[in-house]
Amino acid sequence: MASVISPLHFAATSFDYLIAGGGTAGLTLAIRLAEDPTVTVGVVEAGIDRSTDPRVLTPGLAPSLWDDPNYAWIFKSTPQIHANNRVVAHPRGKLLGGSSGINVNVWTHASQKDINDWGKLGNKGWSWDAIFPYFAKSEKYVPPTAEVAAVNDASYIDPSLHGTHGPVKNSFSPFQGNFNTAWDPTFETLGIKLSGDPKGGLALGAYHNLLSYDPVNVTRSFAGNAYYTSAAKPPNLKILTNALVSKVIFAPVTDYRTSLVATGLSFIAGGKKYVANCKREVILSAGTFQSPQLLELSGIGSKSLLEAHGIKVLQDNPNVGRNLQDHLIFPLGFQAAEGEFTFDAFRDPKVIAAALETYSVNRTGPLAGATNSALLSYAQILSSSRRGPVPRQNLTASQIVSKDTPGLSEQYNLVLQKLLDPKDASAQELFLIGGVSPQFGDNTTLLFQVDPVTSPDNYFTLFGALEHPFSRGSVHITSADPTVAPAIDPNYLSHPLDLVVTSSIALHLQTVAQTQPLASHLKNGGTVFQPGYKRLTEQNVAEQVRATFSSEYHPIGTCAMQPADKGGVVDEQLRVYGTKNVRVVDASIFPLIVQANLQTLVYAVAERAADFIKADHR
Repeated sequence: MASVISPLHFAATSFDYLIAGGGTAGLTLAIRLAEDPTVTVGVVEAGIDRSTDPRVLTPGLAPSLWDDPNYAWIFKSTPQIHANNRVVAHPRGKLLGGSSGINVNVWTHASQKDINDWGKLGNKGWSWDAIFPYFAKSEKYVPPTAEVAAVNDASYIDPSLHGTHGPVKNSFSPFQGNFNTAWDPTFETLGIKLSGDPKGGLALGAYHNLLSYDPVNVTRSFAGNAYYTSAAKPPNLKILTNALVSKVIFAPVTDYRTSLVATGLSFIAGGKKYVANCKREVILSAGTFQSPQLLELSGIGSKSLLEAHGIKVLQDNPNVGRNLQDHLIFPLGFQAAEGEFTFDAFRDPKVIAAALETYSVNRTGPLAGATNSALLSYAQILSSSRRGPVPRQNLTASQIVSKDTPGLSEQYNLVLQKLLDPKDASAQELFLIGGVSPQFGDNTTLLFQVDPVTSPDNYFTLFGALEHPFSRGSVHITSADPTVAPAIDPNYLSHPLDLVVTSSIALHLQTVAQTQPLASHLKNGGTVFQPGYKRLTEQNVAEQVRATFSSEYHPIGTCAMQPADKGGVVDEQLRVYGTKNVRVVDASIFPLIVQANLQTLVYAVAERAADFIKADHR
């Protein structure tokens, strides 16, 4: 394990590199930079090391972490004015390893077009071919044993696409219930067959997901125990936990025509303030919500905003905190058929005790985790639900662009191309073997359970996620106090086309539920809904979307990698505009959101960023 250090000694150390945030990206970057024994790397992380914590390591317990302040930042959105003023929860990991330590382990990938589009926005050198080797560098794919392969369809895997020597292990779940085994054939009944290994960035269809865990003991594999704990013990890496970065420290400015030079980080630990110094670079890896917060607290952001909070303006860049994008997700709940197991059975303490014992002794059962999903184009959604071709008359809404948002028209053109392309995913569909209470979208504890009085049966929830939204939101400070959470406004459904597409996805979920063989595992063939849900129609679906969606917890974009005059905060080498030696390395630099889950791309971007930094200091 890398050296852990006290706040006082950390502040007294002379670092070459300082990293704000020891999450998925931050730990990856720290380990790679520390491979050079001639440099000293420091990481400041607000959480602690939970690499041996059973709640983190047990895949099926992930949702129990999301509303626990010991494991997560419990962020919430502002009231969403286009969605009945609803507030949406946004948990982020607060531990070494960040959100890779609290996610649901799904190991999916962006499409080729997703990454190539980043290059088309003016980011020289960014393409699928450029990022692909870094996917492999972070991955250790472990083929399933014969026993596990017997309950998983792993035939789609193309071994040549997967890394086998990286830190983060992934494989298939040893547990597959009736709903899991029915998933792929249901989409085939609808005429949608998986077209290849999604790792290649081209495939559409339904499949059994790889999961980021060690198949030997069926425990989570994440940045906190793959990059960090399993790494050699480099004496040149110092990690300070239980400490909150408050701002970047810059050298005094004598000429505002020159770039800002960072000299260190200010942080709070044990109620005391400290400053740590560095000679080369400061890297912000605090995540999509807190990296822009740190820039604004440090004097980089909108001049009017900073002045309103009494912060000295060092670099006026109103793009900081803009461009927030997220996968909104729509749930549709059904009553399960008689005799089907769902997580609702965990209301009975004896049932969950038995599941815990099964997992502890045999490393299987529902707590071992099992996930299927489907990547679908808009054309596939409409065709398989018999709703005709893509309604091009509705697509004029994509041209709604605010005049004070530079670069947005270029983004919209690329998003629209994906929506119209029958080979690009517009939706990710997946499920939870249990009920969901969407009226509690602001509270993850209540969201992922049902009231046993009003909903005493067993339930099954289908989800549809909008993969490439047009809506753009923001994250901005509300105080100069670093302990005060920023205002998070995803601005969900602010673009009318998002409501059109999500409504189509919602109606498709209803079709999926009533298609065999999945329908045979739902009461009356998928026509009996969980209390609180209703049959969707063309007339009521839009209002149901507004009233019940929540988040897939995939926020990106608030320190966007784009040209400065096109909405950018960092350049193609992830350097903050107006600074000489500050970079941002996390999902906040993604200029456009990608399909599916984000962790594989965060690892890959961090791996590539390490090479950028090393090359600059050779």
